[in-house]
Amino acid sequence: MQVSVIINTLNEEKNIKNCLESVKWADEIVIVDMHSEDRTVEIAREYTDKIFFHERMGYADPARQFALDQASCEWVLVVDADEIVPRKLRDRLMKVMESDLADVVNIPHNNYFAGKQIYNLGWGPMQDLHPRFFKKKYLKFGEQIHDFMRISEDARHLDLTDPEEGFIHFSYLDFEQYIDKSLNRYTTIEAKNIFEGKKKETKLGSNAVSILFRLSRGVFDVYIRDKGYKDGFRGFSLSLLLVIYNLIVYSKLRLMEEYNTTNTRESVRAEYQKIVDGIILDYQEN
Repeated sequence: MQVSVIINTLNEEKNIKNCLESVKWADEIVIVDMHSEDRTVEIAREYTDKIFFHERMGYADPARQFALDQASCEWVLVVDADEIVPRKLRDRLMKVMESDLADVVNIPHNNYFAGKQIYNLGWGPMQDLHPRFFKKKYLKFGEQIHDFMRISEDARHLDLTDPEEGFIHFSYLDFEQYIDKSLNRYTTIEAKNIFEGKKKETKLGSNAVSILFRLSRGVFDVYIRDKGYKDGFRGFSLSLLLVIYNLIVYSKLRLMEEYNTTNTRESVRAEYQKIVDGIILDYQEN
């Protein structure tokens, strides 16, 4: 039996070498790059010649199925460029494969944020398991953000229960990167998907009181119920930011619905121009 590792990349020159060093044991490494502008592809060529390109979409999910299609082995391990595969995880996966213990394996994630590991907030290793090792025929990828996988109903599942047999995931370097990538870019993509009918909307409510209640409840759920308080100032800050994420998606979506377009900035600019035209006309008439 052989294993394909698939990795989707975009401008990952600072992460990709460490990631690839941790998967050199694989029988095949498949890279699907979204036309990086840095040295990502150059570095990747030192480890594999199976490098493919996909149009840039703003996030990796639309290219994941394309990457899976390029894999030639029966077993596939999906790794992100900011993740590391420890030896204990590799050894565990080999045992699962050799003994045919499952068709899909859910792997814990040891998530790091701003230099420290996060143990709560839904980011703890055993709170954040994903089906990343599987027989190729049992899984397909969706194209929408945060809507990763379609798994065959007859697939046998196995959850790894030892955090040391999980990925090391270096998520965000600091709050600036989180705000830029998640609170800005990802919320726009999610709002567009809902507006275009590609994803079901999560209702926040239709008035300010309802929205405020849902957001307050969200803070309680994440910070208290999910024990975000145990992760210090990072836990407190992330608890608020995770809830604000939903508010931003809601706000962007409502603006798209109001102007009936995903390009709201140009619509607003046109509205402003009407105001300017009226003022200039007033000058001309007087």
